[in-house]
Amino acid sequence: MLEAFQTLVGSSALLYLLFGALLGLFVGILPALGGAAGMSLLIPFLYGMEPAAAMAMAIGMLATVSTGDTISSVLLGVPGSASSQATVLDGFPMAKNGQGARALAAGFLSSVIGGLFGAFVLTLTLQGAKQVILWFGMPEILMMILFGVASVAALSGKSLAKGISICAFGMLAASIGFAPASGEQRLDLGLFYLSEGLPLLACVIGVFVIPEIVDLIQQNRSISDRPSLGSGMRQGVVDVLRNKWIVFRSAIVGCLVGAMPGVGGSVVDWIVYGQTVRSARDKSMFGKGDVRGVIGVESSNNAVLGGALVPTLLFGVPGSGSTALLLSALILIGIQPGPGMLTQDINLTYLMIWSLALANIIGAGTCFLFARHLAKLTLIPFAWIAPFLIVAITFATLQINRDPRDLFLILVFGAIGIAMRRFGFSRPAFLIGFVLQQNLEKSLYQTAQLYSLGEFLFRPIVLVLLAVILAVLASSVWQQLQKQPEDREEIEAIAKTRPVQFILPILLSVCFASALAMVNDLQPLGRLFPQVAAGIGLVSALILLWQLAVGTPSVLEDQRVTGPRYSISFLHTIAWVVTAVLLIACFGFFAGASLFLGAFLAFEARAKPLAIAAGVVGIMGVYLFLTFQAGTYLPDGWVLSLNPWDYY
Repeated sequence: MLEAFQTLVGSSALLYLLFGALLGLFVGILPALGGAAGMSLLIPFLYGMEPAAAMAMAIGMLATVSTGDTISSVLLGVPGSASSQATVLDGFPMAKNGQGARALAAGFLSSVIGGLFGAFVLTLTLQGAKQVILWFGMPEILMMILFGVASVAALSGKSLAKGISICAFGMLAASIGFAPASGEQRLDLGLFYLSEGLPLLACVIGVFVIPEIVDLIQQNRSISDRPSLGSGMRQGVVDVLRNKWIVFRSAIVGCLVGAMPGVGGSVVDWIVYGQTVRSARDKSMFGKGDVRGVIGVESSNNAVLGGALVPTLLFGVPGSGSTALLLSALILIGIQPGPGMLTQDINLTYLMIWSLALANIIGAGTCFLFARHLAKLTLIPFAWIAPFLIVAITFATLQINRDPRDLFLILVFGAIGIAMRRFGFSRPAFLIGFVLQQNLEKSLYQTAQLYSLGEFLFRPIVLVLLAVILAVLASSVWQQLQKQPEDREEIEAIAKTRPVQFILPILLSVCFASALAMVNDLQPLGRLFPQVAAGIGLVSALILLWQLAVGTPSVLEDQRVTGPRYSISFLHTIAWVVTAVLLIACFGFFAGASLFLGAFLAFEARAKPLAIAAGVVGIMGVYLFLTFQAGTYLPDGWVLSLNPWDYY
């Protein structure tokens, strides 16, 4: 473990950790992005990096998102990410009462303690797991992966049918390309581009990042016009010391919840907030500005990552969208999560733990020192942020395969992601299905070849895990049945757009039915997995269609009806995203992105020529430096590739 620490602090990995931590703070402060979108932007830059530096940067980013989101939650009343929603309840009233600095100080200190506690728990767990992991063979690994898939039930939101169908769609999308057991091509529509499967990053950017960027552009404003801290930093520190039991109890809950696939950061803040209120003698100030509400929540949401890394590293089972992306990043740099993380890759595992601990210290320290300056990020209009994010995702997409066709793939999956977001389909469920497909299919075939059904079912750990999976599924179904009817007026308003809500389930049904027909001629080993995924998906989609037809309240959802009203139309926003892709595909990244940035800043941000020039030259200079340092080049555009002159 000491050797891993020396590797981290004695190499460039420390600089990458610092960069990742600062990026995480930035992502956390800006509402609507969150850890999954941040990881989507970061993954392409990890490709080709040395594993220690890549993991230091990735862990640094993930660890500090839940520290940075405290600023927007307290000062603006807008959660920076899903894990800080409950912070708003007491943090924002404190800021309105002139105690913003006190709330922030309490939040930052609680965050760093929670994060360090999570790293400590992860260390202890790995020490104990060295012996336990030896009990895990192929059947147990298969059951752990199925446990991860079962977590989709908890991620499904109001409708289990939506969660299962979109997870099956993720598995089916990941099945495109070579069948691992038979080597046959499947579901590739006869296109050479699809012969090696869909690129994960383009799909992830489309589903997770494009919908958030479209939302940012449509809002057409800055996050705030007057962020104010007030005073009381020292009092916030004293508050944490006085309520140390709340800090540690919440950190424990955060670790436990984080280790449970499918639960994660989106609910832990509410669990801890409720526990904090119930255990308090004086409850009169909760919801009106009680610092204990901030302390408990912030301690727990930073401890979640330490718990979530246990199943992700040891079994390759992610429990949320951000850990699924971290799993993808590990695979991208050549590291296979699993028992090997405790043997041949143990130094990398310890380096990740040190990165987790140091990132929390860096994040909280930076927030303490520069909170007033970081709060000014909320003054930047979204019209200035969105075009740079669009350029960033196109650069990220081209970095992996250097194929302009990937840009159009992010448009396709962007449209799917927007529909999923609008109609309440779980995007993490899609990602978990996509990421776990390969390991699930391989484990299934290997287990079937090596063990009979009797040998498989009479292994004690398999039986325990089977019981846990059944309990998770039964609990999810029970919760679905127990849900209270929602506001009748809201349901009636959503029901008016019901014809539009049929579109995605119908498309999913057609996709599943087509997949069943396409794989029918393959060998049994090549068609079995996609047949099962498509079959389950088709049944779920048909149940969903039936529920929509009869007007079941739990499946009726439309954010256009229940969400905020925007000043910029959806089609206007989409036109800008499509324009960016077309320009970059036609003229190459540097020329196309420069044209797009200049046009967007001129027409949407109404920036002055000097500001436009500075923005374009500055950001293009950064990308030129990155490509030069990496020793790579980006593809010529389709138009410029016809030009005899060397565009570069």
